Amino acid sequence: MTVQRSLKQNLESIQKTARERTVKTQDVEYDLETLVARIRKKTIKLDPEYQRRHRWPAETSSRLIESLILNIPIPVVFLSQDVDVDDETEGNSSRYTVIDGQQRLTAIFEFWNNEFPLEGLETLQDLNGSYYRDLPPFLIRRLEERTIRCLRIDSTVDEQVKFDIFERLNTGSVKLESQELRNATVRGPFNDTIKHLAEFEPFRRLIQVDVSNPSSSPKVRKMEDVELVLRFFALKDKRYLGLRSGFRDFLTSSLAEFNELDQAEIDGKVVVFLNYMSFIYDNVGPAAFSKWRIEGGIEKRMSSFNAAVFDAVAVGLAEAFSPDVLVKSPERVQSALAGYRTLFADDTFFASVNGSVNDAAKVKFRIEAMKHYLLR
Repeated sequence: MTVQRSLKQNLESIQKTARERTVKTQDVEYDLETLVARIRKKTIKLDPEYQRRHRWPAETSSRLIESLILNIPIPVVFLSQDVDVDDETEGNSSRYTVIDGQQRLTAIFEFWNNEFPLEGLETLQDLNGSYYRDLPPFLIRRLEERTIRCLRIDSTVDEQVKFDIFERLNTGSVKLESQELRNATVRGPFNDTIKHLAEFEPFRRLIQVDVSNPSSSPKVRKMEDVELVLRFFALKDKRYLGLRSGFRDFLTSSLAEFNELDQAEIDGKVVVFLNYMSFIYDNVGPAAFSKWRIEGGIEKRMSSFNAAVFDAVAVGLAEAFSPDVLVKSPERVQSALAGYRTLFADDTFFASVNGSVNDAAKVKFRIEAMKHYLLR
């Protein structure tokens, strides 16, 4: 069958899909004063589920502010109009969400709120160290009246189409990390849950995230903390035995599977995670997932956190002892955990947390080595 003949036979289907997926847009320009006011009122939502977390360092944000002051063109911001202008909403419900331009708008909003001083400027060097409140009145007026071109997408567009737009716009831009991509493509109730679990304070301390300023951590900005929560669930309950190759795909398929769980099952997993992380933090301390080198009886800490050691300790503990045992016989588990650092003296164990650590054989070895140590 030729391509032309196939197209003719499927013409009706193609026309239907094209009509359904055609995006209606409107060009608008907002001055920065209006944009900031709308973000503050929450009529513009900066963080829809498919967006990454804010990752720009202060220097990148500063260069954007400099470009705005100098009237240098910046890329278009894509907004989704979620609620028609004539429709009423409750409270401060957002009317718009940002499909593309979150990093830019967040930088502008944070500078307006005096959350960071300008730094690394080359053209306007005299402004380095200045907060928004420090700017002379004429520069504040420049910023307030500076406009940004926005492309507003019609309110009838459904969520999947919005995500498709986001994915296409970000193709070829700053590379999405694995969990950022899952957050956009494998959405569901379990994905929402692990984002909340990643904020659990003992867990943050265990993975060396500053609880007083979590957004400063690359782990948080790149959603590596969320991936670690997923990693725990994906490997425990002997699921690690099903890992063959492609650890990234293994985590993605696990997340898709967990999204199908009912709420009661998800709630059960929440309790399990909180119990294990609390127990590890209380009984081992914040350095529980450190990587060590032991040679000739001399211990040398190589890192304060290592994801492979996280697998060994957290998943190994979950494989050896049920949550009930943690509660009913904590002394027994404490005694079993004592001295597990000696495992690093074994060359095979050390190799399993070093180098290419997501190899299936290494993952299996380190979890079972820890499990056997605990049950010795």
